[in-house]
Amino acid sequence: MPPLSIIVPFYNETAFLHAALASIVSQRIDGVEIIVVNDNPEAFSPADLDRLTDGFEVTILHHDVNMGLSAARNTGLAEASGTYIGFLDADDYYTTRGLERQFTYAMETHADIVHACCYLGFAGSTDTQILPRDKQLHLKKRVTRGLKGGEEAQFIVSSWSSLYSRAFLQEFDLTFDTEQRKFEDRLFVLDCVTRARSIAYLGEPVRVWRRRAGSISVTSEGFETHKLQVQLIEKCLTLIRARVADHSLPKRYEKRELFNTVSRLIWDMDIIRALDENRYDVAYCQLGQRISELLGTDSFGNAAFDDAMVRKTSRIGMRTKRGKIRRVDFFELHRAMRNGDFKTAHNVLKRRAPAPAPLPPTPPKFPAKRLVLHIGQHKTGSTYLQHQLVAHRDALKSHGVLVPRTGFAQDDQFDTREGGLPGHQGLLFALRTGDEDTWETLWREVRKSKTQTVVISCENIGMPTASDRDTLIADLMNKFSGFGTVDVVAFHRQPTRYAESFYREWVACGRAMGARSYEEFLVDFGDALLDLPAQFAPFEAATGRNVRLGDFDASRQGAGLWPAFCALADLPVDAVKDLPAVTAPTYKSHSRESTDFLRLVNMLQGDTQTRQRILRGYFATAPDNDPSPSALPPAARLALLNQWEEQSGTFAAARGYTPDVAQWRAALTQEDWTPPAGVSPDQITALLDATASALPHVSQPKTIKAPKPKPATSQRKFRIRPRPWVYNTYDWITQRLPLSKR
Repeated sequence: MPPLSIIVPFYNETAFLHAALASIVSQRIDGVEIIVVNDNPEAFSPADLDRLTDGFEVTILHHDVNMGLSAARNTGLAEASGTYIGFLDADDYYTTRGLERQFTYAMETHADIVHACCYLGFAGSTDTQILPRDKQLHLKKRVTRGLKGGEEAQFIVSSWSSLYSRAFLQEFDLTFDTEQRKFEDRLFVLDCVTRARSIAYLGEPVRVWRRRAGSISVTSEGFETHKLQVQLIEKCLTLIRARVADHSLPKRYEKRELFNTVSRLIWDMDIIRALDENRYDVAYCQLGQRISELLGTDSFGNAAFDDAMVRKTSRIGMRTKRGKIRRVDFFELHRAMRNGDFKTAHNVLKRRAPAPAPLPPTPPKFPAKRLVLHIGQHKTGSTYLQHQLVAHRDALKSHGVLVPRTGFAQDDQFDTREGGLPGHQGLLFALRTGDEDTWETLWREVRKSKTQTVVISCENIGMPTASDRDTLIADLMNKFSGFGTVDVVAFHRQPTRYAESFYREWVACGRAMGARSYEEFLVDFGDALLDLPAQFAPFEAATGRNVRLGDFDASRQGAGLWPAFCALADLPVDAVKDLPAVTAPTYKSHSRESTDFLRLVNMLQGDTQTRQRILRGYFATAPDNDPSPSALPPAARLALLNQWEEQSGTFAAARGYTPDVAQWRAALTQEDWTPPAGVSPDQITALLDATASALPHVSQPKTIKAPKPKPATSQRKFRIRPRPWVYNTYDWITQRLPLSKR
């Protein structure tokens, strides 16, 4: 009998599975049993799973059809033979020796359930934080007598956070509910903790939960999602009510679960809005009726908030995405939902919604001027073009074209390799930081100039990977709304080259997110980079004009990139005769081998400035391989190319970009590809030298603050809680006052 079984359901997490399995086998646990369950047989054959798990001793089980996460875990449970059983999602991983410490504690305590905290990771980043609920409730190491001995177990929400005694699971026939194809965890956990005789808390995080694109935790909501969420809270509340009815648990557990149910409806689901806006839809009407019946006739009083667990988990009075919900609002929301009045409930949420951001300053008007906004896609010659714009600035001005000096960044923080020049990156920085002085300086420069055309060129101003790109682009285009005409121009290149070049730039610039592999990067941002309609839609909506797309590859093979840019931007110059291209510093690309190697710098060195100093030193001295071979095999790139053609081919052609996709496809099918060759001893030496040169720094003396004097006598504090009618009266009065007097 193995000491521990870890069940890993697999759907499509090819970019993450290796790291998940490696994090299990790296623990010092002899004989651990790893069970991988393939729940996507239509896309992944047994041979595919053999390849993905090559190098690991695992048991692979295959479903005949996709059955969902609950069924996959049940399949693993039926096979598992360990003394303890754990679950790991295929896109997550254990920390170094974390699972080992959790398992050791399980063997010491012999508890039915051994819970450990979890780190939360973020899409596109290596940053983590302890899961807030764990930080609030589960950081104390101890063993309790079941749920009654440690009531916080009612708020363990994820099955993968605990190890379970196999004998305990078998005794009570505890499995996952296959009707819950999503949001299955809490029902299983609640069933377990209400039956457990002993629950142990390790009191530290041992696992990283990745928040990534495409995962359940970040996907958008719809009716099917809402139906599964309602079904979950129905079953959880029904389970607790049954335990209270048979006197296994006191009544307070039911009140607490009811509070948790109402809280989830308010804060964790967008269902109140959906029920109001779809109140004439039969399916949503039925869903609303189920919620009303679920809440029953139970009510809340102020005493409910004196419950210890409610105090620790309540979000009432906090600033949240729903605004600041007060007690009186909570009571009103519960009453409205219990009565099926979701319009009133929605109005309460709208009333408490966060105040809209103040309107940005009105931009100045330049009705007679035209703006050319060059969106510098990575590795499409943007740096070269920006060098040309700088070199020809005076000559362009004589032809009626202004290349503003304001916001044109030349600081070395943007330059890890020789020749780097990000263009008007300073304007983007000013936009993000709310620096209006920079914009005022720009407007003065534009106003003072007698030119008819203004050219703004900024590296990656399309921000396809920014989580807040819609807001940023809206703010940016509002800044430029005073121009009479705004033309957005960009060069595009073979899409698989573009995506990989974008990723390599992340690594080479020392970004924290550059610690991730190319496959992981594609999971989070591949769709954004290949979907040109989504990339350019905000710009076209703001300008009312189609973007102009140039062909980077064809321009380099033809008359040149600089003449192609002048023609694309419709500048009043003959780039060949009037302003011929000048010799510009070469901003070299780096190879796939260097990319993999330098991920280590981004992963191991936490300080951004130190990372960038190391990378500058490395690129200045290290030899490099050929930058043209891709890190992905041709078949994977062919799939990306097909995705681009389906999503963006027609859109691009309508905007002037008509490459020979058939030729690209043929080249990929005939390519003689070899895997990355690895780094050379000279590259290792160069990195060691660069690291040694970058690390010295001067420590800043620490300021020791004098302790605050304690008051001579302690004062008793009192909290006054007005009755709900006081709040309602206040709202009634303030809503009738003009905004200036509220």
